[in-house]
Amino acid sequence: MFDPNQRSKAFNFALKAQQSFGLIMGLFVLWSIWAVFFSNIEYIFISKVLLTLISFGFAFITPLIDFNESHATNPLWTGHARFHLVWQVNAMILSSFLSLYLIWLVGDSYSLGLVFCIIYLWVIAFVLTMVSMPLYDGELNDINGVPPIRNTFFGKTIEIDRNVQAISGVFVLSTYSLILVLI
Repeated sequence: MFDPNQRSKAFNFALKAQQSFGLIMGLFVLWSIWAVFFSNIEYIFISKVLLTLISFGFAFITPLIDFNESHATNPLWTGHARFHLVWQVNAMILSSFLSLYLIWLVGDSYSLGLVFCIIYLWVIAFVLTMVSMPLYDGELNDINGVPPIRNTFFGKTIEIDRNVQAISGVFVLSTYSLILVLI
């Protein structure tokens, strides 16, 4: 549903929340760069903050986007497809809460390693699913699904799938966080 007037208020709110969350993530990346170069904040703390944001996005932004007519209540999807989507999103929410527990309540190196594993499992699963789409006739989006992000660079409009954008951002941010932990 690329026309905002055809989408529910909840769906439009979810898209705005996703966009706002992306801006917040960008601000925290800038903060982290400042903190690395101009403060005495420990790198592990910076990494924990960034991992918290990733976990928050998985736990709250993903369900906002997926639990509406674009996915979980999409009238064009079969009930079984909707079941698997809800299962996957619930697993993402629960793994995010586990990650938050490991980051802040346990907090040791082993626990942070598990958090990185959880995040990279989601990233790798996405990439494998995307690469194998020809095997099951998959698509990144449906006609009545989430619209792509449109950006114009030097007069040329580029469309980026929101899932690809989000997972790419998670990959880059988690790798940056991992580097901060390792140095």
